Amino acid sequence: MTRKGTAIALATLTAVAILTVAMPAPQAAVSNAVRNACEKRANAVTPPLRAGEREAYITNCIADAAPTPGKTKKKSKY
Repeated sequence: MTRKGTAIALATLTAVAILTVAMPAPQAAVSNAVRNACEKRANAVTPPLRAGEREAYITNCIADAAPTPGKTKKKSKY
């Protein structure tokens, strides 16, 4: 790689790193109560889950509890 190409790549990576640090963290989509309930359910599963399995279980539980974004159907008056 040439010096010019290396300098451009380094500048791009630096800009991405700065933007990543400067961006605020997104707000949680679900409440702490839902997360706590899912963690309790994960603790109750037998046989005990490994770390990765437990995180996947909690993630799926939260996804099931969260409302699905999209259009809602309007009910007919008739």
